[in-house]
Parts: sequence; structure tokens; C-alpha cells
Amino acid sequence: MASPLVGYNTNVRHHGKVFHIQTEDSGLSHGHIFTHLFADGGRIVATKKTTYSQYIGSDRFPLVVKKLMQAQHKAMFIALRDGLFDQDEAQGAKDFAARTIV
Repeated sequence: MASPLVGYNTNVRHHGKVFHIQTEDSGLSHGHIFTHLFADGGRIVATKKTTYSQYIGSDRFPLVVKKLMQAQHKAMFIALRDGLFDQDEAQGAKDFAARTIV
């Protein structure tokens, strides 16, 4: 069984606060990636889970998962930058979780 892909970690300053975006692969046995947006030194503001089980066994599997991870990580950064979590973090988190990331 293949090891999970290396994830992405980015610290972002937004409105004077430091946020941390973390994207990780849970590995083949779980078949999904997670992206979390952290604030206040560890509080999870938002999470996005994407399943990739439909790509397991494909010749392009590692590349597809890497691209999904990059796209989801970037999408969280853009959502933060564009103020999705500024007014109502809980609603912003729900809205982001419902988004389709391509």
C-alpha cells in the first residue's frame, strides 16, 4: 500500500491575524484528503474533505491526488483572502465544505 503524499502547510496573515492552512492525504486505506484552516494557534475554523477513491489504481493516481491537494489548499487560501470567514466563521465553513474543488 502506498504511503500518503506529503502535505502542504502555509501560514497566512489576514486582517492582522495569523491563520494556518494544512492539507494532508489520509492514504489509500482512507482515500481522501483534508484541508483545515486553523486560527488562534490551533482552533479549526474550516475543513474540506475530498474523496479520491475513484482514482485508486489509475496510472495517474499520484499526480491526480497531488493536483487535488494543491487545488484544495489554494481554494482555502482564496476563500480566506476573499473574506468567506470574516462575518460568520461557521457559515463560511459550511459554505466552503459544500464547494466542489476542481
